[in-house]
Amino acid sequence: MSENLSKWIEKNVLSQTYKRKNLTEFRKALNYLELKKPKEIILIGGTNGKGSLVELITQLSIKNKISVGTFSSPHLLNFNERIRIDGEEINDTSFLNALKKAKKISKNLNFNFYQIISLAALDHFNNFDLDLWVLEIGMGGRLDPMNSLNPDLSVITKVSLDHQEFLGDTIEKIAEEKVAIARKEKPLIFGSLNIPNTVQKKTSEIKAKLISPKHNKKSKEFSKLLNSLSDKNILSKEVLFCADQILQYSKFNFSNKLTKNFLEKFNFFGRLTHFNNILLDSAHNEDAIKNLMKYLEKNHRKKILNLFFCCSINKDPYSLLKPFEDKIDRIYLPDNIHDKLMSPKEVMSKAKDLNIEFVIKNSIEEVYSKTKNVQPNILNLIIGSFYFSGEFLKYFLEEKKLQISIKSLKKLI
Repeated sequence: MSENLSKWIEKNVLSQTYKRKNLTEFRKALNYLELKKPKEIILIGGTNGKGSLVELITQLSIKNKISVGTFSSPHLLNFNERIRIDGEEINDTSFLNALKKAKKISKNLNFNFYQIISLAALDHFNNFDLDLWVLEIGMGGRLDPMNSLNPDLSVITKVSLDHQEFLGDTIEKIAEEKVAIARKEKPLIFGSLNIPNTVQKKTSEIKAKLISPKHNKKSKEFSKLLNSLSDKNILSKEVLFCADQILQYSKFNFSNKLTKNFLEKFNFFGRLTHFNNILLDSAHNEDAIKNLMKYLEKNHRKKILNLFFCCSINKDPYSLLKPFEDKIDRIYLPDNIHDKLMSPKEVMSKAKDLNIEFVIKNSIEEVYSKTKNVQPNILNLIIGSFYFSGEFLKYFLEEKKLQISIKSLKKLI
């Protein structure tokens, strides 16, 4: 990302105080874009797994020669990752032009960060004759800018506790926010077996077709595929169910479908990314930590863990670290990584009841130096936040004297 783009985003987008807003003004702003709707729009939300599902459907679309615009969040290394066409990130010039246009359209409306970025993404997609838009919903659903559109398919991977300060403190309240992406008499794919009452009530009220493992039996072909996957598979059963159902209900003929070979090779940087003696995962809520623990048990049970942990300032480090209490005796807490990450002293204060020693590392350089231990019985685990994962990978690329980009990571990992 160029310095000009970076500075413009910092001044005009990141400086916006985040405040949840209704979609009335955003819908008015959309009118200025005169959007040309593609053949199909898929909205994908959920607590965990939505980013992986967005990437999975994007890769499958490209494989099937379906032109696709992808909007996702958060980014790992550069803002450009959030807006892609056929897998290619938006270039700096196009991104800056789209952002300036979005800012001009929203003048005096005080749009928040997500609204400005979303408007820029849709403006960029509108310049191309695309078959499909795959759009990731942020933390909720009801007030997400992309919920202003009229999707053909809506998807919720699963609902668990996260962002309670915005979405509510129970599964039912959070589900009520997320199910707002469902549309009247259209399919809503729900990946989890346990369906919150608010999801069932909403879909019944609007006569949406609720598709879930509870209501729809897996085909013999899909069950066979699930049983064939090795322990190295990084995708949850909820994500795989949703992907299978999207392929069935999409308007497009996905002749190249989910296969064992495709899924075993699937990689999504920042999610269970394994290279050298490092496992980097951006797990940042209790449910994601549980999935990580299962993956470790299957694949790295005999390894000694070096755990490096950072979390966002609004998280509960005690609940995130509790599952490791009987598996490790020391946790490394990096400092001076990102201004949105909790300080080591606060982590130690909130997790003081854990029977674990905490060691502060004063920089990302110290973290990187510690992970250079290449003994085969040691696994360096980087977890807790996309900010932490991103800063570690940036340093990793800088050490290799490579451009800070996903393309560079693909050459190394």
